[in-house]
Amino acid sequence: MICPRCKKTMVRENREGEDILVCRSCGGMWLHKHQLNNLLKESGGDVELCSFNTLPDDDRRPIIKCRECPDSVMLKIHFLDYSDIVIDRCPTCGSFWLDKNELANMHKYIRQVDEGSREVKDVTAYDLLATISRIAYTIFH
Repeated sequence: MICPRCKKTMVRENREGEDILVCRSCGGMWLHKHQLNNLLKESGGDVELCSFNTLPDDDRRPIIKCRECPDSVMLKIHFLDYSDIVIDRCPTCGSFWLDKNELANMHKYIRQVDEGSREVKDVTAYDLLATISRIAYTIFH
């Protein structure tokens, strides 16, 4: 397969137990449906399903076509809706294109969310409500 970003030949590699296509030139990777979930097992959920959105993004990389569905244009979506990680997804077959470092950034994002969840569990409901009230007061005052 030819890389949709840099037009170099991609190679098959085993990454974290998944057989995927990788571009050694630009560092991008092609994932079939469900492979992203398998690579991000620590999320404990379906990250592919939770990454559908219509939020505007600031990704200036060119739009690419799906290698599996040549008539489909990959959509730019935010990983887990509100992160700043923008990935490419085929609306027809569910495949993903990840640019260099996006997988590593996803692992990092999941760790940060998990650490934040643990911090919230250690706070009483009253403390949490007081913090939210202070934030709302700052925003609307």
